[in-house]
Amino acid sequence: MPAAAIVARLFNPIVWRRPRHTARKLHGFALAEHGSMLDLRLAARATSSPARAAAYLRHADDETRHARMFGKAAQRLIEELGAAPLGPVRADSEQLFVSLGELDFLAFVHVGEARAIAQFETYVEHFRRVGNEREASLFEAVLVDERRHAAYTRALLFELGASPREAEAALRRVRRWEAWRTWLRAGRFLAERVYVAAMVLVYVLAAPLGLLVRVARPSSSGWRERR
Repeated sequence: MPAAAIVARLFNPIVWRRPRHTARKLHGFALAEHGSMLDLRLAARATSSPARAAAYLRHADDETRHARMFGKAAQRLIEELGAAPLGPVRADSEQLFVSLGELDFLAFVHVGEARAIAQFETYVEHFRRVGNEREASLFEAVLVDERRHAAYTRALLFELGASPREAEAALRRVRRWEAWRTWLRAGRFLAERVYVAAMVLVYVLAAPLGLLVRVARPSSSGWRERR
């Protein structure tokens, strides 16, 4: 079983327990799908192959539909809770085709689709187990496209690579790159939280010190005689 599926299955009861958090997760998926759509459209414009451009555009259309599906599901939950809206589904492109090159871009997309399949299958199992057919059907519908995306990107990857060995090397390279990028993002996230906590602690500890200084050396107004 893929590591992504093991982790997802372990944390599903916690992650999907509260409707508000479920809405935020679904909104996050909508943003991810929208960002993927932008990258695929850029790839369609940049590739030298009309056939691959057409495949990227079909994929982008699917991602657009997925973004709408996840966005609507998130908004529905928010409305049921009477909570504030989560904002528009609008992401930025990472320009991955340009930064990675087409071979590694295909490897990146394939790895992402394979990971999504492993995770989404556990989500369907979880929601069916807790009797939430609405969310189970949502992920099941998206899974149909994800499996097709994983298959075509792998086929194009091995077609574009000079040899199967080169295609496999691209997959390993992308997995290492993703792991490093995830590590950096986690480090920045942790550093921000530690900095905020440290500043709060400094201000809390400085308050009594400032009070002691004022008691020991009360301020006075006007001119003071120099000795």
